[in-house]
Amino acid sequence: MLVGISRKIEYSIRTDFFFHLQKLDSSFFTNTRTGSIMALMTNDLEAVRNFLGPGLLHLFNTIFVFITTLTVMFLINVRLSLYSLIAIPLVPVLVSRLGAMLYRRFKKSQEQYAVLSAKTQESIAGMKVVKSFTQEENEKNTFSKLNLDYIKRNLSLARVRSLFWPSMIFVGGIGTTVVLLVGGRQVIDGTLTIGQFVQFSAYIGFITWPLISLGWVINLIQRGSVSMGRINNVFKIKPDITNPPKPAAPETLQGNISFDHVFFRYELSEKTKKLIKENFIDFKDTFTRAIENNWVIKDMSFDIKAGMKVGIVGFTGSAKSTIVNLIPRLYNPQKGKILVDGFDIRSYPLEVLRSNIGYVTQEPFLFSKSIRENILFGKEELLSHLSESEITNKIIEVSKTSHLHEDIRQFPQKYETLIGERGVTLSGGQKQRLAIARALLSEPVILIFDDSFSNVDTNTEELILSDLKQKTFGITTIIISHRISTIKDSDLIMVIDNGEIKEMGKHSELIKKCSIYQSLYYRQQLSEELREEV
Repeated sequence: MLVGISRKIEYSIRTDFFFHLQKLDSSFFTNTRTGSIMALMTNDLEAVRNFLGPGLLHLFNTIFVFITTLTVMFLINVRLSLYSLIAIPLVPVLVSRLGAMLYRRFKKSQEQYAVLSAKTQESIAGMKVVKSFTQEENEKNTFSKLNLDYIKRNLSLARVRSLFWPSMIFVGGIGTTVVLLVGGRQVIDGTLTIGQFVQFSAYIGFITWPLISLGWVINLIQRGSVSMGRINNVFKIKPDITNPPKPAAPETLQGNISFDHVFFRYELSEKTKKLIKENFIDFKDTFTRAIENNWVIKDMSFDIKAGMKVGIVGFTGSAKSTIVNLIPRLYNPQKGKILVDGFDIRSYPLEVLRSNIGYVTQEPFLFSKSIRENILFGKEELLSHLSESEITNKIIEVSKTSHLHEDIRQFPQKYETLIGERGVTLSGGQKQRLAIARALLSEPVILIFDDSFSNVDTNTEELILSDLKQKTFGITTIIISHRISTIKDSDLIMVIDNGEIKEMGKHSELIKKCSIYQSLYYRQQLSEELREEV
């Protein structure tokens, strides 16, 4: 029964843990490796289940057998029973010392397992890069070293575990020896019958086994305690980005966006840092400290009217992506306000705000499902009132707008083609166009393209932009791009440098007055001319 209950508890903890992860801020995942989180959901959770199931079962069994056997022994001979317990005071001492050692060594073992899991996940995900740089041997050596460290920590743990059984047998053996000596003397003196002595000797064997079993139970308890502590520490991490207690903003958006003296830098609370460090020894603390000392966005203010098409350009690392990450509240600014339709975005429920924003990143994440399921992702409930044919027509429509439909028609299974993990069977341009189709399907009020045409050739890009112009009419559209050709027809172009707006205006204005914009434009003109000559 306990084993069955432990399975249900395992299911409940794993589900709650996954739900909790969904609520955590982006900063948590920025500073924590996926493999480390997976280790908590597998190895640590298994240790907790083993304690709650077999561990508690044997603990109750051990206590029950020990108490009942001892009671019968006292009924037979009180004096001899007390002699049999002469070594029992050693048990708490041994359990305390060895238990503490088990706790520390298992914690180190789990930490190393998390590092090993993270390395495995990272190497498999980056296998193409590993092979292209012929780093198979280096990866093998690195993995072997981590694996060897894990084995060493487990052997260190095993050495402590191996002391438990001999220690408990030793304690039980002392009691047995004393019973044989004292009981034998009582038989000789005639104060104890041979039958009672044999019976008592048998009961001594019964209480010795619970003592031996106690070592195994203590091992499970310590392992479960370490693992549950690591899991609980993640539960203690609370997101900074949450729904407002009393939403004051409307449920429908128009698409007006304003930044009012916004300052932002990437940072974690000290409590969150401490909790992450306790459980993930690969916490990227050096990187975090470096960027926390500088503002990524400095005193930024601008207004975007609903339905406008806005372009954002700037050199690499100028904080272009950070600006658009703040709009759907992936992060909160430390100073200033971000307003949507005149309301602070903190006053919107997250679901309302984010469901009205279509966001296409430079490196879109695709699931190992079919093309159709990836385009439909997150919109199943929204389109549930439509028939299958109507949904299919909508999917084809947005795929045509992103100019992916032509490619899909060439696939053997068309829209039912499985694209593999992270869309491995698609080209970079096809991934980006699929992500564009996915964003368009939601019919958002605000549409953000974060360098989403970088892997698309210029001819296809022009066709997509032309179709998007009609499709996104009336939608607030923000396009980040390194290509001036992508954003030159925008209603407003913002030139960003080092987290600040250097200039704003239309293409014709910026080409005359903004040196950064001129530099970007002429470099690209020269690059295109060189390509044409080649």
